[in-house]
Order: sequence, then C-alpha cells, then structure tokens
Amino acid sequence: MRRFRDILLLACFLGPAWGVSHAQYSLGIWNLRHISGEIDLKGQYRQLESSFNEVNEDQRSTYLLSGIKLNTSSYLWDKDILLIDLGGAYSPEMRDEKYITVPDRSEVRTLKKVDLMATLFNNKPVTLQGFYNFDQSYFNRELLTNVRSNNQQWGGILSLNNRILPLTLTYRNQRWDQEEIQTGRIFNMDQESFHARASLSFGSRDRTELLYSHNNYLYRYAELHQTSHLIDRVALNNNVFFDDARKYNLNSRFTWYNQDGTTSFRRLELLEGLTLRLPRQFQLTTHLNLYNLKDAVQIWDQKKIRAALEHKLYKSLTTRVFVDYTRIKLEAAKLHTESDTRGGVDLKYTKKIPGGILNLNYRYFRQAHSTEGVSGLLQVLNEAQVLSDGELTLLNKPYVELASVLVKDVTGTIIYQASFDYTLVQRGSYVEIQRIPGGLIPNDGEVYVDYAFIQPGSYSYGANNNHFSASLLLFNRLLELYYRYSVQDYPKVTQGDLLTLNFYKQHVLGLRLDVGFARAGIEADQYDSNIIPYKMMRYYLDVNWNFRSRFLFTLNGNIRDYRMISDEVNQLYANLSGKVAYQIKPRMKVSLETGYLNQRGTNIDLDLLTSRAEFQAYFNKLQVRVGLEMYRRLYLNSEFAFNGAYLQFTRRF
Repeated sequence: MRRFRDILLLACFLGPAWGVSHAQYSLGIWNLRHISGEIDLKGQYRQLESSFNEVNEDQRSTYLLSGIKLNTSSYLWDKDILLIDLGGAYSPEMRDEKYITVPDRSEVRTLKKVDLMATLFNNKPVTLQGFYNFDQSYFNRELLTNVRSNNQQWGGILSLNNRILPLTLTYRNQRWDQEEIQTGRIFNMDQESFHARASLSFGSRDRTELLYSHNNYLYRYAELHQTSHLIDRVALNNNVFFDDARKYNLNSRFTWYNQDGTTSFRRLELLEGLTLRLPRQFQLTTHLNLYNLKDAVQIWDQKKIRAALEHKLYKSLTTRVFVDYTRIKLEAAKLHTESDTRGGVDLKYTKKIPGGILNLNYRYFRQAHSTEGVSGLLQVLNEAQVLSDGELTLLNKPYVELASVLVKDVTGTIIYQASFDYTLVQRGSYVEIQRIPGGLIPNDGEVYVDYAFIQPGSYSYGANNNHFSASLLLFNRLLELYYRYSVQDYPKVTQGDLLTLNFYKQHVLGLRLDVGFARAGIEADQYDSNIIPYKMMRYYLDVNWNFRSRFLFTLNGNIRDYRMISDEVNQLYANLSGKVAYQIKPRMKVSLETGYLNQRGTNIDLDLLTSRAEFQAYFNKLQVRVGLEMYRRLYLNSEFAFNGAYLQFTRRF
C-alpha cells in the first residue's frame, strides 16, 4: 500500500508544478529541454465465471492500480554535443481475489518500463547513440491468451553522415522472456545482432546500398524446442536509370545468407530487372532470378527468366504478352530436375458507357511442365505461406508426411507448436494449414514451413488456364455487379500415375453497394475442384459515419460460410465490430464498442463477444474515465463469462 501512497503524494505535490513547467531549465552544464508525463489511479472490479477441462470457477476480483510515466529530454553543454532522452513508467497493482473453488488470494504486481537514449554529437558528421530499454508487461493476445512478458535490450548506433558514403553501424543485445499464463508455455530468447548499412550514389540516376548483418539467436520454446542459430547476411542493392526521363531502368539485388546451428544452410540469390519504356506506348520488362540453397541433405539450384511486353491503346485497352521459364535442379540422395514454361496474354478493357463504367479482363496462359526423377521422399525448406482467418491455405506439395511438418517464423527462430499456434487438416492428398486464434501466429501473418513429401517420380503435363472477369459500375459507382470465371485443365499428361493435378472450375458472382459512408456486398463462390471443392457465401458490411464531428458510428462485418463438398462439412468465419461515440461537450464524450467473432471448423470452434461502454471527460489536464466491460468466450473446451467496471483518473503534465 505504501507504493500507492507515494504515487498519490507525487500527484498532489509535483503534478501541478510540472503541468506548467515546459520551459528550459539549466543547472550548470546540464539543461532540461522538456519534461512530460502522466499519473494514473484506477480502481476496477471484475467477476469471472469460467469452465475449463470440466473445472468450474467463480472468481471475484478487486484491483487498485496506480502509475507514473515520465518522458524527459535534456542535454549537457549543447543539444548537439550530448542529448539525453529518458523515459520510464512504474505501475504497481494490488489485487484482492475471491474464489469459489480455489483459495482466495491477494497479490501486488508491478509493471516497469525504462527507455534511455543518449546521443553524442547530434547533427554532426559522426553521431554516436547508446540506448537501453526495459519493459515488463501483462497483455492478452486476441482476448484469448493472457501473457506475461519481460523484454530487455541495449546497444548502440554509430552514424557517419556525409554525402559520399553514409554509413550506419548498429549493435543490439536483447533478452526476451514470455509466459502464457493459462497454458504455462514459456518462451525465452537471447539475441545478439550487428547491422551495417552503407549507401552510395554517383549521380542523380543511381543508388547503391550495401547491407551486412550478423545475428546470434538462442531460443527456448515451451521446454519442447531449443534452437540456436548463427546467421550472416550480405545484401547489395543497386538501381540505375540510363536517362534523365527515367524510361530505362536496371534494378539489381544480390543476397548471401549463411545460417549455422540447429538448422544449417547457405543461400545465394541474384535478381536482375530491366524496364524499357519504348515508343508508341510499349513497355518491355525482363527479370532474371538465380537461386541456390545448400543444406546438410540437398542442394537446390533454381533459374528463372520472365519477360513481358505491354501496350496501352488510348485509356481503354491494355495488352500484355508474357513468358516465364523456370528450371530447378535438386541434388539429394537422388537427382531431381524440373522445368516449367508458361506463356500467355493479358487483356484489360475499360470503357465509359451510359450510366456507368464497364471493365473486362481476360487472361490465358499455356503451361508445359516436366519432372525427371525417381519416386521417393523429398524435403521442402522455407515454403512461404500467409495464414488468414477465413482463407483456405494448402501446402504446395501433395503426399506430405504430417510428422515432418515444421512451422516457424520468417527468421527461422520461433518454432510454432501444433494444436496451440496452428492445426493441420488433411484435404485428400493435400494438407491445409490453419492458424489458431490466440496463438503466436498473427492473422494475415507469414510463416515458413518445412516438410517432407513423396515425390511421384518422372512425369510431364501440359495445362491450360483461362480467367475472365467483368464488372459493371452504375450510378456514379453506387452499384457494382461483378463476375469472375476461372478454369484449369490438363489436356496432356504423361506418366502421372501418382500425380495429383488440380482440375478446377470457379464461378464468383457478386454485388457491391457503395453510398460513400457505407459499403455492403454479397458474393457467391463455387469452386469445383478434384482437390478441395467448396461452395462459399460471403457477406460484408463497412459503415463509417461522422455527423458534424459529434456523433461517430462505425460498423464492420464479414461472414464467410463454406460448404466443403468432399467432406460434407461446413466451415464458418464471421466477425462483426462496431463503435458508437457521442461528443457531449468539447472535452466530454461517451462511447460504446462491441465485437463478435465466430469460427466453426475442424479443430477451431470459437465464440467471442466483447463489449465496453465508457464515459470520458477532461477537466483542465485531469482525465476521468468510467466504464463497464464484458466478454463471453466459448473456445474449444473452455467457457468464460466476464463482467467488470472501472474508474480511472489520469493527470497529464
């Protein structure tokens, strides 16, 4: 209780003085440029009824929270000699909890935050910065997972500021500890990194950038995995324009990547791109990509060439002809080679018609693919996938060995855990990967996947792909009708006994209404495929209405209702969120926020309803907040019902 008393005394005696003290203050060689912050006092009451693994609880909690935040900027002698930025926060919390099924308890939790940055010779040819950051926090992930986290980092930045060869050197040492309170999963990471960046330009038409990084990771994951990686990376980027009008451009990028430790490999990549804007509205673009990856069991060598010639006729018709060629050579226990050639045409037509605008698009390409090798088990490393709620994501290869699947972040350091962060669903000969809400993988997050799959041996095929789309915008874009049709077939297949090819036809029909402050639409998607056929209905709504800057109303909703035809099961992804705010006076308002998330599918059943009502008012620099909050959560084998109320005073200075 003494901590709260001290903070209250600080608010009473120092708050009024600091509230008006923004002028510079000097004491010898030390000069204070700026000081600001806030002091908080919050009381909160919560009631939580929960059921988890057939254990029922009724919990009543009383919280008393207080805190102080400070941000200061000062310097010694002169602001361009030694500049010091110091910030911090201290927020003790006292809790008294009453339980029905477990013993009552009381505790004090303290959150701390310190940010220190010292800059030597600011705005000089040579600038040196040192920093230290410490952050202790409690938060929840998507209102599903409560997390306690400690993050500490320190380091320095050396900058050589000049027009000829500016150079930046950065050293960072970081320690991160995190615990998921309900699951007990613990994560620890120690990271030491060094980065160097230099740039050089010989004139106004070119820019060259050289980057080097050295990273040393040690990551321990839930006492199940420990990864240790030593990573070196060199990248050289160059952009050159051959003329003052910038019609002719060469873009180059070279990357060398070497990783030793738990997973060791070396990767080289070269990308060259050339753009030529030719007479008579023609434009030629070419790309060359050389990629080589070597690990303990295989050497992956890939060459890719792309070229496209585009022509624009007036403002209505754009024609593009393209060709892509890729060759892959995989040296492992058995030699494996692939070649793939695609060529086709894109047509885009836009025309103003009476009452609206007509858009037509057509794309066709012919694909010739051949693979030479023997049937056996092959390894895929670092296959990039983006996991989004409501989207179906399949691994690229069929016949995957499920026990071999390893999902990690893009650095290769964090190893995600099945049934906590993601789940795998068998879809015929393919595998679908889904993120689990509340896990470490964020929505729309990119992951890298390693896995082994059974290679069906030598085969070849020819494929045709047609895509057509049309949209009609009427009444000054008030109404849009659109239709998309895609079809892919394989008229020629050789030695494809164990080969799974995706024959599909897709029809998408939609209607969208746009009245400026609100948009709404409905879309029907029928995907007939031999791999993962489905029917899907999508409904969406987006409203943003601001009336005279006093009344704000927002509403966003999206529903995707899938019918998985082959499995005869339904999958539903639905979310709805809204906010209503009314400005009673210039410094007084009331608001109501609510959200609903529903997911139904294999291994992911979730109902989450959240709501908060709040009154907020400012009296000079004193802020008062009074609120009620509620959420209901049904997730897999757990059920939570939460109600709470709070009162908070914040004094800013």
